Amino acid sequence: MSSYVRETTLEKMIQKQVKTWESSKNVLIEKPEETRPFVTISREYGCMATPIAAAIAERLNRAEGSDAWQAYDKGLINKIVENTGVSETLIETIDTKKREEMNELLRTMMTDYPPQVTVYKKLVRTIRGISIHGRAIVVGRAGVVITRDLKYGLHLQFVAPLSYRIHKIMEVRGIKDKLEAERLVETKDRERHDFLTQYVKFESTSPASYDLTINIARFTDAEIAETVEGLLRAKKFIK
Repeated sequence: MSSYVRETTLEKMIQKQVKTWESSKNVLIEKPEETRPFVTISREYGCMATPIAAAIAERLNRAEGSDAWQAYDKGLINKIVENTGVSETLIETIDTKKREEMNELLRTMMTDYPPQVTVYKKLVRTIRGISIHGRAIVVGRAGVVITRDLKYGLHLQFVAPLSYRIHKIMEVRGIKDKLEAERLVETKDRERHDFLTQYVKFESTSPASYDLTINIARFTDAEIAETVEGLLRAKKFIK
């Protein structure tokens, strides 16, 4: 997909979401306890989560007979964060109590952050807002940490054998040297773990930090999507 097509697609997705947020604003305020499920996906580097998130969204939309479920990957989330008007529209559609809770989270979560990563405050507000609205599938971006106190979240972790992840990185990034790909995977895994451990005080390698850990090398995207739907139904997050 060319960068222009990708950019145009992102813009259309954002426009659609802004309309959805604005139309649900009154419902959020009038019925703050209404079930608004969401899913976060954390993953080891090399576990390609975006296509799986899209498969989950497609399955859940089909199950509910709507198009409300939206997968938010790094590209879409960053686009929202960068667009001040869009991100502020998102925050404005959240009631005062939830905004105060968000500000408290920022105060407690971001205390030890160095100046060079304070941009994450805007990221936190965006992901938190998206998840409060519900029917969102958030890929990465520390989504599990930002939303773990919200009531209707299902938090997944994707893992896979090192050999599988190295192969995927070689394939996606066009890397020919296996050792180069292996070093990249190990470096990225370490950087993610260090960031979450040092600044967020979150134990990312512990299975207990998530609701479900899935070895994606053993399942198809469709099988994982079916599992997620079943879990959401079991929790009565969807009917």
